[in-house]
Amino acid sequence: MYNKLLERQIRRYLKDQADFSPELKQLLTAVSQAYEFNGEDRKLIERSLELSTAELNEANRNLREAKNQIETKSNELLSSIRYAKMIQDSMLANEGGLTSLFPNSFVFAKPKDIVSGDFYWLYQTEAKTYVASVDCTGHGVPGAFMSVLSYRYLNMAMRERKLQKPSEIIAYLNTEINETMQDKMELSEVKNPLNLAICCLDQNKSQLEFAGIGQKILLIENQELQEFRGDTTQRGQAPDFQHKPFTNQVIDLKPKSTLYMFSDGFQDQFGGVDGKKFGSGRFKELISKTAQLEVKQQADSLETAFYAWKNGFDQVDDTLVLGIQLF
Repeated sequence: MYNKLLERQIRRYLKDQADFSPELKQLLTAVSQAYEFNGEDRKLIERSLELSTAELNEANRNLREAKNQIETKSNELLSSIRYAKMIQDSMLANEGGLTSLFPNSFVFAKPKDIVSGDFYWLYQTEAKTYVASVDCTGHGVPGAFMSVLSYRYLNMAMRERKLQKPSEIIAYLNTEINETMQDKMELSEVKNPLNLAICCLDQNKSQLEFAGIGQKILLIENQELQEFRGDTTQRGQAPDFQHKPFTNQVIDLKPKSTLYMFSDGFQDQFGGVDGKKFGSGRFKELISKTAQLEVKQQADSLETAFYAWKNGFDQVDDTLVLGIQLF
């Protein structure tokens, strides 16, 4: 069988032949079958396209619904986190509190996320002023929760326990967090929940007392940089306080000494040409150079250096640097 329409069209071109030869009929049959098969294939393709379009439209509808749900939940989550930041900021010390006590001071703080695990703490008695820089494990929401908990225990150490030495305050904080987090001891994230440095400033004696866990402080006097390291003992490795208490260092201060307290976020930031960490040595060089500026300009200098080094790399951790010109 062959297509009649195709036969009539061919006959118009072959007017001198009343009938087709057997060979021509065979050719016509082959061509006609190919024509029919092509028509069937075209219908199948058109049907497949209709089905594919319908399926694609359905998939797109599902994707739009999923996208809308994700955006809604994301906005709700961001709103909650921003509200948490507002609560955190209202509880923790702010730069205004620091500059009211030490007019020549600055705070360079760059959270990795909206809320931060790095914070600083201030407490003043009649004779002394206490300052702490605290770096809670992690960042974001977990770090923020730990920061609020640590801030509460620092205040309890002063208001309820009436502790005076930085080493005693750290021992109390270590014990309280140890007991609070005891059920989570097996989790590596909370075995060492924070690093901190605490300084007690006695203006009458021109002295600074310092104790720390996993942090150090820098002191610049007469353009000379000195480094003081805290203990390396951390939670999960708590010492026997009767035999090995935390170290309390007493430092005699010269006029216009400048104290620098900081978390490890700046030093641990990857960047530069080779994508390496900023590092402790480079950080001390930066502080020595920055210290030659007016204190109010130093935060801008640190921010410029931080972003120049970061240079497109993701921020790896919360970052905090305090600079305080003493007495």
